[in-house]
Amino acid sequence: MGMTYTQGTDVSALEPAELAARLEDVVMAGMRWLGKLSEEAAARPEREGKWSGKQVIGHLTDSAVNNLGRIVRMQIAPGQTMQGYEQEEWVILQHYAERDWSQVLAAWAILNAQIAWVVAHVEKSKLGHTGIVEGDELTLGFLIEDYVAHMEHHLRLLRAWTMVEAG
Repeated sequence: MGMTYTQGTDVSALEPAELAARLEDVVMAGMRWLGKLSEEAAARPEREGKWSGKQVIGHLTDSAVNNLGRIVRMQIAPGQTMQGYEQEEWVILQHYAERDWSQVLAAWAILNAQIAWVVAHVEKSKLGHTGIVEGDELTLGFLIEDYVAHMEHHLRLLRAWTMVEAG
């Protein structure tokens, strides 16, 4: 799966409702300050050759699309091998840079609301189901935790370089 963003918790200690609530909290907290970014600020790259805020949130939307499928598939049939995705190409081909900031944010928020809904309904016993993502074997519980930690990582970096304070 490439880079991981969490050490992972013992699967037996994880609760689907708590994982879902954590995801919802991260998205709601993000929306409070992301919604204050102007169209111009959201369109400005961090620096030459880097993504803009629109593209970072677009990347997180792509992550949502890919991970929602993984979360569902790992519940249906453990042990599946699932592909990664070409992150740079996904961001380019979906033209997040040209899309209205409000639409980029709305897509990200609604997809994560769906993921939180699905996660809240995962049977606790299925959090131990394993799958192979980009060659790495991992549990569904770890996948969900790492998904949220990946989002937190990008939001922390985005907030730091856009210098937006939470309201």
